This record gives sequence, C-alpha cells and structure tokens, in this order.
Amino acid sequence: MELPDPLGSYAVLIGSSSYESPDLEDLPAVSRNLEDLGRLLEDPGVWGLPPDHVTRIAEPSSPVHLLDAVREAARRATDTLLVYYAGHGLVGPGEVDSLLLALPSSDPERPYTSVDFANVRREVLDAGRKVNRVVILDCCYSGQAMTGGMNGPVTMAEQARITGTYLLTACGPNRLAVAPPDEPHTAFTGELIRALSDGLPGAGPLIGATELYEHVTAELRAKGRPIPQQRLSNTGRDLVLGRNRHGLPGGTTAAAPTPRATRLSVSHQYGELLRSQPRRIAEYTGQLQVTDRATAAELLELAAGNRPAQEAAALAHLLRRQGRGREAEAVLTTIGTRRSPADLVTVVRALRALDEGEDVDEDVERLLRTVANRAPEDVAAALRPLYDEEAATADALLAAAIDTLGTTEAVLGLAGALWSAQLDEQATRVLAAPSFSSPQEAVRLADALRSIGRVDEALDLSLRWLPDTAGESAGLIRVLRLADEAGRPAQADELLRAAADAASTVRDLARLCDALWTAGMGDRAERILTLASGGLDTAEVVALAEQLHAQGHDGALRPLFEQAATARPVKQIPALVEALRAMGRPLDAEALVKGIPARRSAASVAALLALLDRDGAPQDSARVLAAVSGDVLLQARLIRALHDVSRPRDALLDELCATADADFPEMLGALHKAAEHEVAIRVLHRLAQTAPERAEQQLPRLRTARMPVDQKALHTILETSGRPVEGTSAPTVRSLTAGGTWSLDQIDVIAVLSHAGLTAQVEKALEEYSRQRSTTQVIELLQALETRGHRNHAQAVVRGARWMFPELSMGFVRSLHEAGLRELARYALENASARLTFAQRRELAESLGIPAPLPDPPPDPPQPGGPRLLDRFRRR
Repeated sequence: MELPDPLGSYAVLIGSSSYESPDLEDLPAVSRNLEDLGRLLEDPGVWGLPPDHVTRIAEPSSPVHLLDAVREAARRATDTLLVYYAGHGLVGPGEVDSLLLALPSSDPERPYTSVDFANVRREVLDAGRKVNRVVILDCCYSGQAMTGGMNGPVTMAEQARITGTYLLTACGPNRLAVAPPDEPHTAFTGELIRALSDGLPGAGPLIGATELYEHVTAELRAKGRPIPQQRLSNTGRDLVLGRNRHGLPGGTTAAAPTPRATRLSVSHQYGELLRSQPRRIAEYTGQLQVTDRATAAELLELAAGNRPAQEAAALAHLLRRQGRGREAEAVLTTIGTRRSPADLVTVVRALRALDEGEDVDEDVERLLRTVANRAPEDVAAALRPLYDEEAATADALLAAAIDTLGTTEAVLGLAGALWSAQLDEQATRVLAAPSFSSPQEAVRLADALRSIGRVDEALDLSLRWLPDTAGESAGLIRVLRLADEAGRPAQADELLRAAADAASTVRDLARLCDALWTAGMGDRAERILTLASGGLDTAEVVALAEQLHAQGHDGALRPLFEQAATARPVKQIPALVEALRAMGRPLDAEALVKGIPARRSAASVAALLALLDRDGAPQDSARVLAAVSGDVLLQARLIRALHDVSRPRDALLDELCATADADFPEMLGALHKAAEHEVAIRVLHRLAQTAPERAEQQLPRLRTARMPVDQKALHTILETSGRPVEGTSAPTVRSLTAGGTWSLDQIDVIAVLSHAGLTAQVEKALEEYSRQRSTTQVIELLQALETRGHRNHAQAVVRGARWMFPELSMGFVRSLHEAGLRELARYALENASARLTFAQRRELAESLGIPAPLPDPPPDPPQPGGPRLLDRFRRR
C-alpha cells in the first residue's frame, strides 16, 4: 500500500449546518467537521493535499453550486477523488427510497429542493478510469447509498465492485446519524477525525480503508452509537486514507479499552503459547477449558486468526480428532471470517492433505459456508486460485455464495466482484442463478446491469422473467429497449411474435399496440399488427380496426387491412374492402384495391378480378387494372395469369400494344428479360389482329433492334392473321420454329402458334427437326420444352424419333432417363413398338426402373370372304 499522490488528488468537503425550514434543526457541529477534516487532509503528517486541492462547500446555495464543485474536482483528479458530505439526509418520496442531501434552503415537503445523491454519484463516477473514488456520507439514512431504491439505477455500492470506489456511511439505510450536543463534531466524523489525528495503535505506517473502518466501528459500537457501513472494491481494500500518526507528538490519549484491546492483552500474556505448534495449543486450551473457558476460546480464536494458514487448518483437524467438534467449528469459522483469500486456499489444501477418511469434507464445507458470507471481493479473491487448483471446491464455494443471494445489491455485488477478478463465466452463473421473491427484484437487477453497461446480461435476465413481468405491456417494452441497446433485432422480433401469439383477444391486441405507440415504438406496433393479422378472420380484423379507431390510431387502419388482404385468401378481400367503406373510409378502401397487384401474385389478382366480375363490382375491377397501368412487368404477369384461367383481358394487351413506336422494341425486350416470352408473342399477335398496318411498321424496328425471333413471330402472325389458320403451311411454321439452338423465347413462339390453332403444323415441324438432329440436340430441345411446361410438344419430338434403328432407339430411351426426363423416357418406350419387340421394351424398362409397357394387342383375325393373303401382300 502507498499513500495517494497529493498532487494528483482532490477533496470536496460539503456541509450544511443551518437550515431555513423549521422541520430541520441546525447542526452547528457540521461547520467544525469541515474545518478540522480539511485541516487534517492538508496536514503533511496525514495526507498533505495542497490547500487549493481541498474545496470546502459550507452552506451550499443550490444543487448546481454543490454539483459543479464535485464535477470540477472529478475532472482534475488523476490519482484519488474524495467527496464528503455532512448534514441532514432525507429519504425520497414513494417507493424509490432515494437518498437526498439537504441544503440550507431545502424543504422536506419539496424533495426537489435537495440534492439527489444519484446526481452526486454520477459526477463521481465520471472521474478518470484510473482514479480512486472515496465517498464519505455523514447524514441520516446514509445507508440508502448502499441499498438504492426499488426501481432505481445501480447503486454506488455496486459500482464500487467495478470501478474501484470506496463508500463509507455514518449509519444504515433506516438509521439516524447522531450529533451529540456536547461534542464539537458529529459522532461519526468525530471518530474519523480522532483516528486520523491520533493514529491507530498496532497498525503500520499507513492507515488503510479497512483498518480505519474497523477502528471507527469498534469505537462507535462501544459508545452505543449507530454503526457505519462500508463498500469497497478489490482496489479499495488497499486504499490508503492517511499516514498513521500513532505515537507521534501531539496525539491524544488512547481510546478506552475495547474488545480488540482485550485480545491484544491476551495475545501478549500468551504470546509464547500462540507461537507454538498446533498440538501444544490444542493440549493447553483443552486443560484451560476446565478453569477459564472464555480465555481458552480467545486463545483458539487468536491462533486461528494469526498462525500460518496450514497450522490453523491442522489445529481445527486436531481438535476434531480429539472429539472437540464445537471448538474445531469455531476455529474454522474464525478462519473463514478473518483470513485472507490466499490463506483460505491454503487452508483448504491443508485440510485435503490431512484427509484420513474422517470429517474433512464436512470441515471444508463448513469453511466454504463461512467464506460465502464474506464480502464479495473476498469470495472472488478466494475463487480465483481455487479454480486453478481445486475446481470442484471452487464450484462448491460459488454455489454456497449464490445461496446467500436474495437482493439486487447482493447479486450485483458478487457478479461485479467476479468481473473484477476476471471470472466472467462465474459472474454469468451468478446472474442466472438467483431465485427472487418477486419479479420486481429481477427487474431491479436488470436495470442495474443496464446502468453499468452489462446490457446483454440484463437482456438475458429479463427474458427469463418476462412471463412474470410483462403485465400491462411494461415488461415487454422494457425488454424490447434492452434488445435494441444490445443490438439483437432477431431477439426483439422473436419477442414481438411471442407477444402477438399471447394476445388472446382482439382487445388485448389493441391494448398492446396502444402501449407500444405510447412508448414511441410505432414500428413495433405495426409489426405486431402484421404478425397478428394473418391469424385473424375478417370479423376479427374489423373488430381490431374499430378498437384502434377508438384509441385514435386512425393511421393504423389502412396498413392493418392491407396486411390482412395480403395474408388472407383472395375470396375474403372483397369483404375487407366493403368493411373499410362501411367504417367511412372510402379512400382507404380504394387504396386497398389498387394496392392488391403489388402485394399479391398475378394468379391471386386474376382470381380477384373473377370475384369482382361475379359480384358485379366493375369499378373495383377497373381500379385493379388501373393499378398495373404503366408497369409492363405487372401487366405481363397478369396477362399470363388471366389466360391461364381462360379469362383474358384484351384491354391489358391493348395497353401494351399502344406503346409508342420508338419504345415498342424496348418494351418487348423488358418482357423477354423478365422471361415473359409468351406475353411478348401475345402482344405481337394482338397487334397483328388489331392494327396490322402498325404491326408491319414494327418489323424494321425489330430487325434494327436485333430481335430476330420477335421479327419472325410477327411476320408469321401477319401472314396468318388475314386467312384461316388452317391455310398456313407447314414450311411457313417450320421457318419460324427451326433453329440451331433452342432458346426459351423460340419455345414460346411455338406455344403461341399452337394456341393460335397451328398445333398440327408445329408438331409436324418438330417431328421433322428430331429426324435431322443428333440425340444430344433433341434432348436439349426436350429439356427446354419441359422447362416451359410444353409437354404435348415434347411428346411430338419423341414421336419424331421413331425412325431410329433398334439400337439407337434403346440408346435414346436411356439418354432421356439419364437426362432426368423420366416421363418422356416412358413415353418413348411406349411408342417404340415399331422398332422394338415387347420383350426388348420390357427388359429395357426393368433396367431403368420404369413401368413396363403393355403388350401389343393381338392382330385382328381375318374376316370371312376377305381377299386372299397373296392379294393383301401384293397390295402392300
């Protein structure tokens, strides 16, 4: 330990001694507190702070006056920051139980006239990362700084676990501090001043935080005064608060004898015994039990607390072997309560080494239970080496420590100590383990974790308790905010899904959405509506809309109906449209109808148009068609879907045909790029039917745009449009369908010509093609036809392959099967009777694993009186 650097340290001493309110009595001793404590801090024999590093705020005029001084000192400090307050402490109103520091102008009936300690804490914690922080509070209820409020942020005490803060308070959270009228200082500060001025007997050259606390506590307990409290981090335990002036000139006389002084006298009288071996101590105390049981217990306590750790363990083991179990337990309790963490590990190892099949496990367990009740820093410091050597014992100690937890402060205190000791995994176990008596305590812990930046841990904890804290939607909203801070959107969406599923009634759903809007989470409310709308029937959608309308969320109505129209069957859309109109929302109804093509598939839109035609709603039907106007791709999809259900709308084709001449090739190109080849051919067909002269004018534009297939298709359609389709010759069709490679747009030309009534000519052209090409080229054509769903044309190609020799025919069937054209392979086998016998076809089918063909029907028997066999032969 070393004294903090005076040049890098600052102190702010705040005191309110006189008050305007008749409900707050004056505290004249506070002025003397500031004067004498400041003098000691500036004394080179104690700390030696430069005078300009000690700021005295006597009778602060306002909260700003007080907080500005703390902020300035926190900004300047590079080593240690000390903040002291003396005056009246007040408890905040309601369930918060916050600590308020009274000012001279404070009114207890108006809490805002005092300084909330949370604001002081915030300024102190804003000091640099490496700055030690010391906060001393001498006021009533100062222990509130330890416990915090039911729903408040993390307390200063818990921040101490992580940031290295030392907190010392005059009394507990529900106790009054004392200012004796016949003494110059308040009770608590008076003991601090005496300890710093006179020093501590038996201490080293420096006074540490723990030594000062123990001394002041002993003095106040002996006088029957409130007992102070402390919280300190790992670094706080080694924090020095001044030089030890004990024995120096100018010191006052020693304090009255205390229990500690009695132990020192016993230690002096029996010093030689206490330096002897455990066997000798056990023997002597056993004899002393008969005449002076208290002294025997004192000697065992001193030996347990001061002998080397392994000897203390041996003493406990020896006492148990001698049948002195109660004394052995007392020794173990002393070890567990007073020894350093390093000593505790040594004691555990020593007890294990003494294992002779006796009660060693029981002794270790008792020791661990005692250690588990110590300060969190001690538990963490003991766990660290135990995990390196005694992992099972370390787990047992952690489990025992977890069993002692029951409040937010306790949980966060232990977790913070473990984080400081770099035991993150164990800290996570601590956060996951507590079984609180109420969900509100879990919420407190989550809020505390969030306030110190442990957002992920806060979120995980909240998720475990969400079913118990989600009442009135507040729990869900809190956890959603945590998920946002933690950057876990998937978790937030999962929560929304669960909330939507959990809403059992439309009213519950509306209330949940209202709470989300009120919390500024409108996007989450809309998401809830989106998730829920798919599971509601039309009547429930309407009921929900009425609830939202009553809450004033008119803007949510149209999105709700749009989501419902998107998620529900097409047959329910007209009812949704009429429901909107019945609610007096005709514009929303019109927008709903016009938005259908953009949100539903072309097949759904085609089905909707059929429903509107059936219901006699021509205006809505026109609105749907108007919605796709100008969007070539939407029009194309709808055209194809309408033709698929045999409900063509020529108006859609006419609009595409009306595209400006210069833009016409570009429009066709867009259709081809979107794989709408069939629609492109239909546009050409419609143009040739309705405006043949304009179609003729498009031929050179298509040639210039290098669209040979469209040019060929338009040329052929023009040739057939003025005469019966039966008159179109096979060579004309062949000139359009033949090609070295088969692209999808060429396949669609074939389809359009077939739809136009030229199926026979197309199939003849395809059969001729199959006779002129290799097996590979024929299979490529078949795959293209299958891709576009032109099964009849594919079968025409297969039929054209009947000219093959038996070996080629069998190879063709196998190639079809290997190419994945299983149905066509079967079809080819059925049509191969002209080249293959039934036995060959059956054998081939079995080898490929496809159904065998039926046997050939028997030949018709000769008719009586028919031509003679020779005549029939000659006729052939």
